[in-house]
Amino acid sequence: MPQVPRPIEFCLPPELDAVAVVDALGRRVEVVPGSWSSADLVYFDTFDGRLRAAGVTLSRAARKQRDGAVRLTLADAGARRHPVAVVPTRPDRIMVEELPAGSMRARLQGLIDERALLPRVRVRSREQPVSVRNHDGKTVARVVIEQPVAVLPNADNETLGSRVQVVPVLGYDRAFEKVANVLEATVGLKLASTSVVDEAMAAAGVLAGGEWAKVEVPLEPGMRADHASVLICRRLADVVEANLPGTVADIDTEFLHDLRVAVRRTRSVLKEMKGALPTEAARARVDLKWIQAITGRTRDLDVQLHEWPQMVAPVSPAMAADLSPLYDLLKRHRAAAHRKMCRQLLSRRYRGAWARWRAMLDDSLPASDEESGPSAGVPVGELSGRRIVSVYTAMVKLGSAIDDRSPPDALHDLRKRGKELRYLLELFGGLWPADTVKPLVSTLKGLQEVLGRFQDDAIQTTYLRELGPELAAAPGGTDSLIALGLVIDTLAANQHEARDAFAQRFAPFAASKTRKLVKATFA
Repeated sequence: MPQVPRPIEFCLPPELDAVAVVDALGRRVEVVPGSWSSADLVYFDTFDGRLRAAGVTLSRAARKQRDGAVRLTLADAGARRHPVAVVPTRPDRIMVEELPAGSMRARLQGLIDERALLPRVRVRSREQPVSVRNHDGKTVARVVIEQPVAVLPNADNETLGSRVQVVPVLGYDRAFEKVANVLEATVGLKLASTSVVDEAMAAAGVLAGGEWAKVEVPLEPGMRADHASVLICRRLADVVEANLPGTVADIDTEFLHDLRVAVRRTRSVLKEMKGALPTEAARARVDLKWIQAITGRTRDLDVQLHEWPQMVAPVSPAMAADLSPLYDLLKRHRAAAHRKMCRQLLSRRYRGAWARWRAMLDDSLPASDEESGPSAGVPVGELSGRRIVSVYTAMVKLGSAIDDRSPPDALHDLRKRGKELRYLLELFGGLWPADTVKPLVSTLKGLQEVLGRFQDDAIQTTYLRELGPELAAAPGGTDSLIALGLVIDTLAANQHEARDAFAQRFAPFAASKTRKLVKATFA
């Protein structure tokens, strides 16, 4: 199938209007202007901007249908449009599983996974289509002149820059190029550097690229360790604060996940770089550990519900149906855990703990080393390098002692140390060449995958066993218990497989080549 060129969009300067553009085009090609029409659209994306990153837009008419349905339109980079109707269960989000089965749902599932689709900005436009025709009267290109306005909540609307878009017609690439060339070279239009949606988001104070949980703090090897650590912790605190409202509102499970990862990373910095930070950081370690604890149960149940299809896949369809009471029970427990978590996240204790931590981060750094930790003035490249070598060496020692008789806690301890090493590499690894750091991170990820499977299966097995008495008392609980036994057996088998795979994944991580690489790079 021939490739269709992407549409080209130009900015229309204030001194030119639609009439001037049509007149200028008409002197070089045959044009047929259409009637002006209006559009009022709400644009959707995930909190972290995954649709924008993929080059697609998702929109709906601002006015909802009487039946409560929302008419969504997905437009890809080639301007192909795929409309579908959905009835959301909540007004503030749309989940992929709420969409009817079809191409849009499959496409979005691959792009956003567990993230919710959120209304990001509303744009009201006046549009005039212009057909460009050849001597046979066939349309060989299309031009759309747009006059957009950002509709802002509780504020005056903001007029955006007018646009001129050139849309190709299949089989007429040369005509498309000619029209674009006329608009650029003859009319003098400039290519648009941002989309209308991005411009509207900027007017509305919404980040066009979304709120990312990535921590990309530029560091230099010679920077003071205390300054570098505080800069990283500030960015991690920003991630926690950005994800807290979505966690409490239960928009999607990734808000809580990203919040917890940011807290864990912060705890790792406070632990591994403690010599560089003021003594007040010790109190923060206690507070952050508490935050990690109060969010743990909800996250465990999120994982359990997310992995439900894989968990019940080994049992027969009939037995899978018998497990419905268990699934309902897990959902009720998850709802209760979320309510309890929210009470704690909105409590005076949390507000006080977070205010103390933020104040410590936002206050100016100590003027002298005497007021800070003993390693505050050490170059961050030197201190973080030493910590990476130390944690890696400890992991090799821990892992080498694990055999078939080792208790599960030994693997769990190794997993926790692995997370600390990974966070050090993710947060400080930019101080070293990427082609050196990436192989170590890749090897570590392979080991973590096995350790994570082992631990997750253990947590799920323990929790499912604890639900037995409550499940037995539920309607249909007896049949569920029989099927539950098979699920637990499957989880135990998976856990056994993960343990068997440990030695294979640990070997390259602890190999002589890797040990030499770590010491040569970070020591």
